[in-house]
Parts: sequence; C-alpha cells; structure tokens
Amino acid sequence: MLVETNPYVPYDMYESEQEIVIIMPLWWVNKDSLNLKIEDYKLLIQWKRELIELKDSLIPIKEECYWWNLEQRIDLPPQIYFDKIHSKLTPENILQIVIPKALVPEKIVLEIEK
Repeated sequence: MLVETNPYVPYDMYESEQEIVIIMPLWWVNKDSLNLKIEDYKLLIQWKRELIELKDSLIPIKEECYWWNLEQRIDLPPQIYFDKIHSKLTPENILQIVIPKALVPEKIVLEIEK
C-alpha cells in the first residue's frame, strides 16, 4: 500500500561566511533520476526511488521506504550566487550541495560624477 503524500526527507545544512552546504542522504536513488532547480528562492530537489522487482505473490505488510517520485523544497536566502551552485552525489548516495554566498560589504563609498 503506497502512501500518496510526499514524506519529509531529513537533511543537514551548514553555513560559513562564504557558503551554505546542504547534505542529504538519498538511499536507493539513481543519479539519473535526480533533478535540482531553483524556483522562487527555493531549492527544489526531485528524485525517484525504484523498487526492486518482487514476486507477484508478495503482499505488503509494511512499506516505509517511499518508492516513487519524491521532492524536497529548501528555502534559500537572496544573497547567494545562484549561477555558482554546485552539487554531487557521493558513492554512498549522499547529495552534497554547495551554495556560494554573495559578499555584502559593510560599507560602500560612492563617487559623485561632476
């Protein structure tokens, strides 16, 4: 019995002055089924988990692994370099996303044209 709601997928987020790093375990995910995009200052992570082929005679008693299309939305701050975000999926199926921050100076001196 498959549940039709999209489950919450845990992730860790770390921050420094230069970047934000997101780490998300994605067990049983093929890199080809993984899609990342940004919409309205949100990072949208989409993927699909493929259920291995089972005998037809098997009847589910408990299913908690979510074998279908999944997605996670993560709010992003506006002061980042959207075009410099990069990611990788490790051999252990850990998704790592690095989001460089835009440096915001404390003070800017402007010249007045003559």
